[in-house]
Amino acid sequence: MTDFSRIKKLFHITEPNGFSNDEIQTVKNIFGQLPEVFVDYYTELGKIQNLNHTQDLLIVPERFQYYKHDDYLIFYSENQKACVWGIHKDDLSKSDPPVYMSEDQKTWNKETETLIEFFTAMAYLQAVFGLEFGCDGFYQLEQSDLNFISENFKNKGVSFKQWIQGINFYGNYDDDVIMISSNYDMFYAANSKEHFAELDVVLSKLGTEL
Repeated sequence: MTDFSRIKKLFHITEPNGFSNDEIQTVKNIFGQLPEVFVDYYTELGKIQNLNHTQDLLIVPERFQYYKHDDYLIFYSENQKACVWGIHKDDLSKSDPPVYMSEDQKTWNKETETLIEFFTAMAYLQAVFGLEFGCDGFYQLEQSDLNFISENFKNKGVSFKQWIQGINFYGNYDDDVIMISSNYDMFYAANSKEHFAELDVVLSKLGTEL
């Protein structure tokens, strides 16, 4: 079974809430073999709303028929369909394949090296909007602000390479996240009042609130 402990700690998930074997079979009927990490995620975490549907959208089994593509299994969509993420058909037999992003479903670029990395990075992105405590708006940072964050907060170790030209995540606790986009926009959140207060007292003084 795939280890999703980082995602569970981030969202304080204690019980599995996913799709049944029959529901996942509807996806297998379309695509054939599915990656182990894909099946494990859908089975264990697929129905958790604030994890999978706060900002961007995990494609649920009954909707895969609307995302058919000759070369990719499309399983995640930006909320306004500005882009989608998928697994190449030649990689479906791998347990933990790379994930690709496309804005037009014609040109595809590698987003993450592995599926577990994608699910973890997406969890941090969803967490910015889906955790209980979040800042009121985005902050525009200067390079000195970014240097301060990188020196005082741990890099979460997963990122988006393609979406909005790259997104990185920081934080010192299992249930907090600081999101910084390539244009130095920052947003932060936490799933405990104490951890959010600790972020807010420092980060609210950085950059310019947008």
